[in-house]
Amino acid sequence: MLKSKIVRDDFSGVWTALVTPFRGGRVNLKMLAELVEMACVARLQGVVALGSTGESSALDAREQEAVIRQTVKSAAGRIRVMVGAGTNNTPATIEKVRRAADLGANAALVVAPYYNKPTPAGLKRHFLTVADNSPLPIVLYHIPSRCGVGIPLDLALELTKHPRIVGIKEAGGDVWRSGEIARRAARGFAVLSGDDPLTLPLLSVGAVGVISVVSNIAPRMTKRMVDAARKGDYQAVLAVHRRLAPLIGALGLETNPGPIKEAMNLAGLKVGPVRMPLAPVTAPTRRAIQKALAQVGRLE
Repeated sequence: MLKSKIVRDDFSGVWTALVTPFRGGRVNLKMLAELVEMACVARLQGVVALGSTGESSALDAREQEAVIRQTVKSAAGRIRVMVGAGTNNTPATIEKVRRAADLGANAALVVAPYYNKPTPAGLKRHFLTVADNSPLPIVLYHIPSRCGVGIPLDLALELTKHPRIVGIKEAGGDVWRSGEIARRAARGFAVLSGDDPLTLPLLSVGAVGVISVVSNIAPRMTKRMVDAARKGDYQAVLAVHRRLAPLIGALGLETNPGPIKEAMNLAGLKVGPVRMPLAPVTAPTRRAIQKALAQVGRLE
């Protein structure tokens, strides 16, 4: 177990779940730098590299390292960098977290082990072992739809007591559960929305921010919504939510990140296609995204 102490820093606010841009079959590091710059200019809390939005499972080890290096370099200390490091292999997860730390990341996002479908006891062993051996703050990632298993509420609350486990990305669609974690968690623990359609309701029950997909294309608007919620101005929150709602809805029509990449390409942010085994969005989805972009108007 590591001896160094992790201070529970402020993990509130907007974190963009970065797409991984491609060009000619390769990772487009120049465009990645531009996306990080957008987040910096918008003064977001941070960016998340190599999450599900970043198609991490479609990248080889060299590409993953290149993405981390470029993201950290482009952030240049202006905003923080969280790296998706979770796997379904405990030693491999520890190694990924340590490598992210070596490359300059500020935090690690660790998903529940997929495919193995561990029991709550297995999940507890996994997360505590990773946290005990992590040089970085750990944000848990609850997304049962992708993993086949979620992090039970009682276990999530128990894990909040670990000094290196500082937050949870809630993408399970359960507003009550997220509110209970926010209410009962250890002091300083951050509940973050992991699903743009539910950011407003989760903020209303105690979430303090979002790891957002739509902020790839609308970083300032997403930040205005979260900042307004932190101030208790829910009229302002609702105004932004309603404006972004058509686009957020369209982004959920097919598997992420296909729709957000299509929206970004249509808006002039040339992030390229998704990689197999994902496929380009269908024509009806493309038309829905085009309609939503027109409804939202100027993005910022």
